[in-house]
Amino acid sequence: MGLFSRKTQEERQTEAMRMADDIAQGRGLMGKMTQAFMGREFTEAMQGATNSLHQAEYVAQLRALGTPTETATVLALQDTGQTINDNPNIVLTLDLSGQQVAIAALVSRLEIPRAGEQVLVLRDPQTGGLLYAGLAPRA
Repeated sequence: MGLFSRKTQEERQTEAMRMADDIAQGRGLMGKMTQAFMGREFTEAMQGATNSLHQAEYVAQLRALGTPTETATVLALQDTGQTINDNPNIVLTLDLSGQQVAIAALVSRLEIPRAGEQVLVLRDPQTGGLLYAGLAPRA
């Protein structure tokens, strides 16, 4: 369409996410410059942030497809110090059927789980790993 064609919000978000992935992976001029000026530690943190974002999108897709969830109890949580759009990336220690597991997850700051609360997790069909799927509905 022309030089000044309008993009939809979704197209702009997809392009911005692709650009962020390229920078985090060190691809292209911006990726190389970011690594050179900001350092490897910064780009590794950026990779972790983009991975967390992709994981949240993936969980939403799996839930929409009807992937079954399991209920787990939060034993402890630890802040990683990383936020994406003011939402913290945390490490949850969970009791899942009598077994303790730890998973990293991006959670909404409005729905941060606390020790003793029930959360939903689901198993990644490809890897079998656990993914955080949100707070469990309260009875």
